[in-house]
Amino acid sequence: HRQPPPTTANHRQPPPTTANHRQPPPTTANHHQPPPTTANPLLTPMSLDHLLTTLQQRSAAFHAQLRAAPATQPCPRHPHTPAVLDHPASHQRGQPHYTCPQCHAAAQAARHQRRQEAAGIPPDVRHATLENFQTDRPHPRLTEGHVPPSTFLEKAHLFATGRIRNLLLAGSPGIGKGHLAAALAHLTFAQGQSVRWVDCAALFSAYHRAYGEDSTHTVLHRHRSPHLLILDEICLRDLPADGEEILFAILDHRHKTARRTLLLGNRPAKETRHWLGDRIADRLRSGGIAFCYGEWPSLRGTPADHAAQAEGF
Repeated sequence: HRQPPPTTANHRQPPPTTANHRQPPPTTANHHQPPPTTANPLLTPMSLDHLLTTLQQRSAAFHAQLRAAPATQPCPRHPHTPAVLDHPASHQRGQPHYTCPQCHAAAQAARHQRRQEAAGIPPDVRHATLENFQTDRPHPRLTEGHVPPSTFLEKAHLFATGRIRNLLLAGSPGIGKGHLAAALAHLTFAQGQSVRWVDCAALFSAYHRAYGEDSTHTVLHRHRSPHLLILDEICLRDLPADGEEILFAILDHRHKTARRTLLLGNRPAKETRHWLGDRIADRLRSGGIAFCYGEWPSLRGTPADHAAQAEGF
């Protein structure tokens, strides 16, 4: 009574499996092989020979055109100055091109003028060169801590030739600090490098305006990146509260990237070092620096100054 039903050995056994149960499909040796490629008809030896022949024919025709072209032709802007057949420019343009020396000089002068304006070089020293710097200044003061004009020029040459990476020119107004700075800027332009000239007060103002726009990094980059940075009017006013940090952020980066810096001021060495602070002075010294301080009568507005400007133009 109430006994369970009889069971068998096959009760609830899983179904039999075979060796092929759930096996992946068979593959062949050509499975996933890329389709066969065919030769590009454009790269056949015959097509390459044809292309080479065409290029040679065009080159020969172009050189024949240059040989047949007159060596000069009138310039529409300067009738009395013939324009000369410019072979390099002709090859670049693929047709005969003539260059007027006066037009070329005017274009170069305009480009140089734009570079000076973009760099911030003051107009009154854009004529400056190391050659037209006047060293025969009357009555230079030669007491302790003062050097003559010739020493200013000597240190500028050291800076120009890369023997020092930093230069600080200081002294009374009108002695030629800006003249030497502009001359060194022109030499930097001639090497295809960038220049930025900025007053310290303008630098601090630009940085403070950038606070609200969250773009202080842009101001820093603008003064970190040029090959030559000219910082004018240092020591003229007391530093703002964050002034030393702003200068250090710029000059420390320039020191690490071996960029050249030229500083212009009007205070003797001890006062200048105090204004800059120990950290900045250390960075300037480690890159190699020369300091010049001089006092002699200003040449601004004198015949010698006008002669130098006329010579520069």
